[in-house]
Amino acid sequence: MEKINYEQFLMYLRQFQNKIQKSVNEDLKHYNISSTHIGILMILKKEKNGCSMSELSRLTKVDNALMTRNISELEKINYIYRNRKRDSQRNYHICLTEKGQNIAKELEEIIKKRKKEFLKNFTKEEQNILLKAIEIMIKKFILLEKEEKNVRIKKS
Repeated sequence: MEKINYEQFLMYLRQFQNKIQKSVNEDLKHYNISSTHIGILMILKKEKNGCSMSELSRLTKVDNALMTRNISELEKINYIYRNRKRDSQRNYHICLTEKGQNIAKELEEIIKKRKKEFLKNFTKEEQNILLKAIEIMIKKFILLEKEEKNVRIKKS
């Protein structure tokens, strides 16, 4: 196999992402959500006391306007609610409803199933290499984001 250049790598990465997202979205039709909602629900599943809207935006890398729309959509289908803080009318945390908690558990199973399907054509060794490479990419990406943020802060 010939070496893949950077443009080809990006093209294949985008194709992998599109294929995975399409298959996950098929599973999600039943829940009236899309793959953009999964991150929110998974974070809230881990955060028993909920999260602020800005914290969810930061963790999911989604801007505030899109996060507001996502929260409204999830609220309409009774997966989440806004838990107002007693000392403030403006401050609140986003929390899972009981229905949302059940859906989040089911989504975890869907994610596991899709991960297994994605990896089934790889040997165990290839799976380990791939997952390690993804882990490294994520760590490098986080580090790069921090460096870019520090540069922006220094410029202002």
